[in-house]
Amino acid sequence: MRFRPFAEEDLDRLNRVAGARPLRLGALRFFARTGHSFLAEEGEEPLGFALAQAVWQGEATTVLITRIEGKAQEVLQGLLQAVVKSAYDAGVYEVALHLDPARKELEEALKAQGFAVGPLVLAVRVLGSRGMRGETRGVLE
Repeated sequence: MRFRPFAEEDLDRLNRVAGARPLRLGALRFFARTGHSFLAEEGEEPLGFALAQAVWQGEATTVLITRIEGKAQEVLQGLLQAVVKSAYDAGVYEVALHLDPARKELEEALKAQGFAVGPLVLAVRVLGSRGMRGETRGVLE
């Protein structure tokens, strides 16, 4: 299994793993430039991806994983390792993501890679027509 930065040509591959929330080309282009986003694949078969970016917090920089998808726990662990290495190589010493408690496989992968889980809770308010429909999924996930 290999983990590599992705490019515009990989949109179909990423969307084969994205499930019910496909990626749009604009998002792919943005995350392809961050230096912290990766595609996991075995040969030509996509197995998962991580979308991450460096975010300046005023005092320090954090690499924020905004979305991670993988077909197995070992894929998730490998993607987490790739993001952590890219952060470290860039001199960024914080990596974070918001975890949906229903994603037990991701929670186990995070713990296996040394992440502390909790106790923070994400509060979300979606504005506009999406908010009027009661949508809250997809915010920092």
